This record gives sequence, C-alpha cells and structure tokens, in this order.
Amino acid sequence: MSVVLKRDNPSVGVKNRPSSSALAMTKRLLEFDEYVQGLTSSGAWVDKRSAPSITPPPRFAQRHFNFLDAVADTQDVALSAPDLLKEVARFFNGAIRPHSKYALFNIIAEPDVDATAAANLATAYNINCLMEGFAGESLLVEQQVARTVGKWVGWDSAMGIACSGGKITLMYAIRTALSRITPHSLINGLPGDTVILCSEGGHYCVEHIASQLGLGSANCWRVSTNAQGQMCPQALLQALSKAHGQGKKVAAVICCGGTTINFNCDDTREVKATVDHFVAMQGLSYRPYLHLDSVIGWVYFTLLKGGLERLAATCAIGAPAMHRLRTLCERFAGIEHFDSFGVDFHKTGMCPYNNSYFISQDRRFMDELGDGHYTFSDKDFDKGQFRAYRYTFENSRSAGAILASWVVLKKYGRLGVSGYALQLQHARDALTEAIKRQGLFTQVNDLTLGHEVVFLIPFSPDLLRDSDSHESVAKQFMQHCWDITNAGEMFPLFSIVPHYRINNDPARITTAFLLTPCNTEMTPDDWDWVLAQIAQQKEVFETAYRQRLVGESMCDFEKPIR
Repeated sequence: MSVVLKRDNPSVGVKNRPSSSALAMTKRLLEFDEYVQGLTSSGAWVDKRSAPSITPPPRFAQRHFNFLDAVADTQDVALSAPDLLKEVARFFNGAIRPHSKYALFNIIAEPDVDATAAANLATAYNINCLMEGFAGESLLVEQQVARTVGKWVGWDSAMGIACSGGKITLMYAIRTALSRITPHSLINGLPGDTVILCSEGGHYCVEHIASQLGLGSANCWRVSTNAQGQMCPQALLQALSKAHGQGKKVAAVICCGGTTINFNCDDTREVKATVDHFVAMQGLSYRPYLHLDSVIGWVYFTLLKGGLERLAATCAIGAPAMHRLRTLCERFAGIEHFDSFGVDFHKTGMCPYNNSYFISQDRRFMDELGDGHYTFSDKDFDKGQFRAYRYTFENSRSAGAILASWVVLKKYGRLGVSGYALQLQHARDALTEAIKRQGLFTQVNDLTLGHEVVFLIPFSPDLLRDSDSHESVAKQFMQHCWDITNAGEMFPLFSIVPHYRINNDPARITTAFLLTPCNTEMTPDDWDWVLAQIAQQKEVFETAYRQRLVGESMCDFEKPIR
C-alpha cells in the first residue's frame, strides 16, 4: 500500500524544501540558536553574573529523568514549528558549553569558528566520503591531512583514515597490527596465540577493543610504568619474553603519547630499542606493530624536526614551558620508527566533534584493513577510482570533520598549531601561579608534561573524622559542585580524580580534583575567580555537611579516568 503525503497540510509530509541547503541551513541555525540561547540565557547568569569576564555558564541547565521512563514516554507525532523549537532546545539540557571560559571539566576546547563553519557547510551539502564518485575532493583532502601531520614526524608517505574518536583510531591500529602479524586472520579469523601489550597508564578502552575485535580482553596485557609514567623497558622485555615463552605472538605494543591525567608519554626511542632487541635476541621473523596513542599529545609533533626552534624564534616561551616542550620532543623522538599514531583534532586541534585520525607511516593499512581478497594497486589512486570503503569500518562517512581539520591546518600552518600548543602550556602555568598566589589548594601534578592541573582540597579535619573516608567527602563535594553547574549557574565546571597517583607513585594514592585549561584567553583575574568560587563552595558544603543538610549523593566512576 502506498502512502500519499498531503502537501497542503503543513503538519503532514515534507514541504518547502530549500533549493540551497547551505543558505537554508544558515538561516535555520540562527533561528535555532536564538531560541536555545534565549531559553538558557534569560535566567540566572545574565542577571547574577559575577565572573570577571563576560561568558556564559559552563553548562546548560540539566533536568532529571530516568532513561527507561523517558524512552517509554516518547511520542511519535509531528510537531508544530514552535514545539519543534522546544524539542531542539531540549537536546542541549545538561550539555557542556565549550565556549564558556569556565568549562574546565576535560579537554573540551571551543572549536575554531572557521573550522566549525566549514564542517557545517560540508554537512549541509551532505557529502559522503565513501568513494570518489560521491565525495567531491574530500577523500583527497583526508589524505592531505594525514600526509601533512605525518610529515611532522618524518613520514613522507603517510596516509590515514578520518574517524569519530580516539577509540576508533586504536581499533584501526590494533586491527592493522593483527592483520600484519597474522595475515591469514583476515580470511580465517584470529588465531588463539596472539596478544597485544599496552602501557599500564593507557586508555581503558583498549581491553574493550580487544574484545570487540575477537582477540579477547584477556589477551591485552598491561605493562607497568615508572615514576615518569613511562612504560618500563624491563617490564616490557619481561612481557615480550612471557608471551614468547607461552608460544604467543605479540601483535602490537600500544604506547602512550599524552594521557588525560599526568600526561603520560612513553619514551618512543626506548620502546623501539627494547622491541628491536627482543626481536634480534629471539631471531623472530616479525616485529610487533608499534602504535602511539597520541590523540592528545599529537599537537606537539609540530615541535619535532626543528619545530621547537622555529617556535622559540617567534614566541616568548617561559622556562617551565620550555622544559616540558623539550622533554616532549625527547619522548617523541623515536616515533619516526613507529607504524602509526592517533590524532584527535577535537581535543587539541581546535575542531568540533567528531574529528580523529588514524595515521599510518604508509598505505599498507589499506590492504590490512580489507577483507583479505583485494589488494590496492597504483590504479586505485587514479582519478575516479579511489574506494575508501575497502578499508574503512564505515561506509557512510560525513565529510565535515575532514574539511574542518584541513581548514585548521591551512589557516594556522604548522607554526600556528605549535603556537596553540604553547598557549595551552602557558594557560597551565598561569593557573599554577594562581594556585600558589592564593594558597587555597595544593597542586600535586607538578611533573606533568601536559596542560592539565590536578590539585588537593584541604577539607576540615572534623568532616574527615565523621565520614567513611576522604574519598567519600571529596565525592560528595564534587556532586555538590556539579549540582550548581547542572542548574545552569555561573560556577566553574571541574572534575574529580579518584585513586589518583601523585606523580605516578603507586604508594601515594589519593582523591584529587582536575582543572583542564583549554581557553587560552583566561586572565589572572579569571583564574583567581575560579579558585575563589571553589573555595567558597567548599565552605558552604562543609557547613551543610556539619548540619546534615547534604545527602549521601556523591559522584562515582566505573574506572579511574586515564
């Protein structure tokens, strides 16, 4: 039975389709945003604003609901134009505002305006990066992005894949490694004698990826780290020897190239030397695949191959920042000999979500991510012949992220991107100085090479005596602060780090708090205000705690944030 859409009924069917997607999108975007900002800006923050800089609160106000109840209550009806605006506005309830100076929760920076506009334009024209016939020049630009970033580390033949996030870059890397070490697995499935090694401080998703790929989470072995957060060479050698002794192949060694907390960076030269020594010692016919999970730290690749000297000749670099930048260059010096690395343009590349890249030293991954029956040749790269679907996990791929990342690279250039990395370092130093100046809290990650700041809050002794633990008090205070930001109030949005290792020392574990300065325009007054607000709410919380006016509500995490 066919369904006839009644075009004369504004509530039924499709009406007034625009002839220009971009123009219509722009107009509608402005209408939507005006309505959303009108709802969320007409309340507390405009009239009660007390922050030194004019900026919106870090979060849209949040409503409380149960997912199952809310899903069950979903109505399948067409809405009027006013009600549609309300639905769009509802979408943003509880979302973080990255354009707020006080959104300090994680690495969620305000994306560059040009990059965001370009991404929206590519979306408006609905470009699908499946194959060249559908994709305009997006597939070419995708490889130009990969080649540009790859050349920063000395990879003149670099190619890659644009994808949604760091987890997918790791998935591409591990699948490529499994194919390279066990080539028959593309057709016959994974053998049962394969493991991957990963830094103890690496992202928690690696086990999940191993499970999803059919390798099994138990075949992801964690390698212990030292006081600098680096994979211990001796521990790595022991893990390699253990696998060999059990008759297993090590398909990949996954290294850290900057983590969310403590910014752990493995020494790439040391890892390569250790792996090469083991291969030679055992006379292996293969070398484990080397991948650097650098989705945060990739921005510092701009400093390699003389980049730091060029930056220093252009910008004033403070002594603390220069020390960290030189150390990062030393840690990354061996990446030239790795097989691939990950990039998140939406973390430290000034782009909107979702914008990540798996970047390989060469194009071999295109065969290794295939079905085992097709091999790329030079003819595949002739005009009109390129087929991305032969190696990507997805067929339908939006072009917005590709264009956004290319716009950033062309707008700023290598020197400009390295300058942005320097600005992040200087923002961290400014926050550190504010902490010292006020003397309210204690920073405990002074050895980090990144721009995050981890600090302790000195809760009153009587609260600690009356509670189950310091962690319990800290989590309740964190929830108290989140309740304020969840209401859409002007208050800094920061985070908590349970089971935090102070400077990577397993004997010094505590519950700490995290500020991630991503806005490079923060002033000393801004930082003073942030710290003063947290200190003020600490006093409010402690008073309420003593009077039993706060409940047992506390934040919680399934696993420590890495």
